[in-house]
Amino acid sequence: MAFFTCFKKSALELKSVKCLAVTAMLIALACVLKSLTIQPMPTLKIGFSFLAIASIGMLYGPTVGALACVATDVIGYLVSNQSYAFSPLFTLVEVTGGVIYGLFLYNFNPIKPDFTSAKKFFEGLGSNLPALLRLFAAKFTINLVCNVFMNTLFMAVMGYYATETLGVHIWERVIKNAVMLPIEVLLLILTMFPIKAAYRAVFKNKQANV
Repeated sequence: MAFFTCFKKSALELKSVKCLAVTAMLIALACVLKSLTIQPMPTLKIGFSFLAIASIGMLYGPTVGALACVATDVIGYLVSNQSYAFSPLFTLVEVTGGVIYGLFLYNFNPIKPDFTSAKKFFEGLGSNLPALLRLFAAKFTINLVCNVFMNTLFMAVMGYYATETLGVHIWERVIKNAVMLPIEVLLLILTMFPIKAAYRAVFKNKQANV
């Protein structure tokens, strides 16, 4: 029941103008970050738009995260002038990622990084181990479910991969996502707290001025 309650609570966020406005800004940010994608290989991409999607999931939950991913994928495709045809299969991958971030990070209290020294930074992570594991679990789940399995399978369905080479491409993605996982978790650690702090500061000030 708690699983479905999370979706219901997130859906109720859509009644708020604040939610719609903040989500729209983060969708725009995600679209901009999509253009900063690094592509070391034709079928492998390293992107940063996940930071904006994770922020939406953290602030407003899985339902809003899923809808935001639909908008981000469609808008991102339209403004990128891609030569390949639009596929709802890859939109489904994006939506799954948004749902996972929402489930893991909704009402999440991010780790406040301590940059006074490297020692204090890592000590801060150690003292906030549950929060660190929550970020790790969210990104690990997305890398495994969305990046490794769903993306690879859908690439084969769309004809980008030959069926007989599917196993090779899965292992290729496993290696790439395993290498990127600690980097992506570190980026989440560095960005989630400033975003949550800015969000609280802005709307706290607005409520105080009402």
